[in-house]
Amino acid sequence: VETLLADAGARARLLALREDLLADAVGIISLSGFLYRFLLHHPEALDCIGQAAGAHMATPADADSLRRLKYFELLRISWMDCSGRYPYEHVLHALSDLADSVVRHAFTFASHEVGREDLSGSLCALALGKLGARELNYSSDIDLIFTSTSTHAPDQDLAEFQHAVYRGIRTMVHSLEQSTDEGFLYRVDLNLRPWGRSGPLCMAIDDTESYYEGSSEAWEQFAWLRARPVAGAMALGADLVERLRPFIFRRSLSTDDLDRFFKIKEDMSRARDRAGHWNVKVGSGGIRDLEFFVQILQIVNAANRVTLQSTSTLTVLEGLAGEGLIDPQEAQEIRESYLYLRRLENRLQMVDELQTHELPDDRAKRLVIARSLGVRGASDDEVLAAFQTTLQSHRSVARRYFDRILLRRGT
Repeated sequence: VETLLADAGARARLLALREDLLADAVGIISLSGFLYRFLLHHPEALDCIGQAAGAHMATPADADSLRRLKYFELLRISWMDCSGRYPYEHVLHALSDLADSVVRHAFTFASHEVGREDLSGSLCALALGKLGARELNYSSDIDLIFTSTSTHAPDQDLAEFQHAVYRGIRTMVHSLEQSTDEGFLYRVDLNLRPWGRSGPLCMAIDDTESYYEGSSEAWEQFAWLRARPVAGAMALGADLVERLRPFIFRRSLSTDDLDRFFKIKEDMSRARDRAGHWNVKVGSGGIRDLEFFVQILQIVNAANRVTLQSTSTLTVLEGLAGEGLIDPQEAQEIRESYLYLRRLENRLQMVDELQTHELPDDRAKRLVIARSLGVRGASDDEVLAAFQTTLQSHRSVARRYFDRILLRRGT
């Protein structure tokens, strides 16, 4: 705070904040090193404290201005988060909406750079993973898959079109991942595409449909549960998702299918047993345990239940309760634990904008995390004890539901 007050512009803005907003600002810079450093370079961003995300983001002129605008928006989202004034799903949606906007702008910039503005009508980027679910983290890879049209104008050279598509994708990904003095946008993971790293960066929609018609990979079915178009030819992406519904939501599941799901659970169990520090994402009683429970019930039951055919974990959870597949009390318990663990995951990533999921052992660092979550106590020991008690309660919920799924092969 003293360093910020030394800057005349920052000082005027800080002192102009209402008392409650000033406390929020201090809380944010106490937790987040990367946002503090951003404020040192852009003290005018202090005006974002007290503003909800979504309504103030300007149209960027280029990639560097897009990076700068991203951090202005992240500051607004961080205020929504740390102030506790908004339901936590609103924070997750705001983080995802920001990424959607960034990806769309990056797509447009890349199309202009390669001289093929027509790509917006013939190429689509689809989001999977947490972005597809609109439940993104502060510092997370964004999982993208690209598809293009299968037919072209008679006078259009197919090889030239494919070359333009590949150039456009590479240019877009480079722009998203490039780090400059203004920061960076997002790390991009393209490995969920057909055949993974060895596969083409983009396949035509007909070829993509044919690939998944022949796929028996359970992980690919899980991945497409959370797929939605985010940039480019949105109607093309929506068409692909619709074509793949029989693959995503199969009307019947064989014993082999259930065995593949069981193997995923076994692999998850082995991976978390090997972990050192507790990992909020994949550790025992972590986020993946709850996601796996919800997704298994979704896969098994969604074919004939439209309410379960959503990319959102929380929406599917509501649907499971609405369909009588779990009790409303169970749905509420899962929801509370899921949102608590997601808040904790985001607190870990807010510190330095790193893709970390491990809870630190260091006492001072844990205290910062605990206090940022609203844990109070008469002493540091009381704060840490209360934090540990709450965390263990939510971890036990996650473990219990994870253990209920596929207790033995064929069930």
